[in-house]
Amino acid sequence: MPARNQILVFAKLPRAGRVKTRLVGTLSAQEAAALHLACLRDTLRMVETFGGAEPRLLLAADSRNAQRFARRLGLGQNWQVRTQGRGTLGARLARAFRSGFLDGAERIIAVGSDSPWMGARRLRAAFRALTDADVVLGPAADGGYYLVGASRFLPELFEEIPWGSGHVLAATLRALRGCGASWRLLPRDFDLDRPADLRRAERWLRIRPKCCPALREWFAERRGARTALR
Repeated sequence: MPARNQILVFAKLPRAGRVKTRLVGTLSAQEAAALHLACLRDTLRMVETFGGAEPRLLLAADSRNAQRFARRLGLGQNWQVRTQGRGTLGARLARAFRSGFLDGAERIIAVGSDSPWMGARRLRAAFRALTDADVVLGPAADGGYYLVGASRFLPELFEEIPWGSGHVLAATLRALRGCGASWRLLPRDFDLDRPADLRRAERWLRIRPKCCPALREWFAERRGARTALR
């Protein structure tokens, strides 16, 4: 019987001034919120394209707003929509992984919406890595990770990690060594989080024009708006 896989997409609601805040200044708060929504739509599309796992969208919102936003996204019936609950990112991740394993999952992967170009192939590689490792991580250029997965519940994976810093990956690896867990690393990638990342993502979309249609549309609309102001 094939392993029961889950993919957890962690996301915030696209509210101006609450998302992509490191880009505000380069972008308006409204542009940053629209960018966040585009990245989320492409991430959800990527998970749908993969199709090899039960998808769950975990939103940083109360239940009413989470369900309302899910309807706006037009998610299929195969999606479960839940709230992240309170606490640090580590506490929310730990709660979601614990819940998934208690529900019968054998391998769980969690992603955000900041690297929507990673693709279904990367997700397949992550699940393959979990056939003989406890943990899989996707290192990010900023010192964090864009993907984390596990084949068993390891609370140490999420405890005493300096979330939001450039030391998340290093601290996570120390924690894994400390508890004797095995891990695999995916190819290094970047998050769309800072002004330099915008330029990098735009270059990437020129090379892969079929990748991330919502993000490509966001860039096209931004170029159009800037041209109209000249």
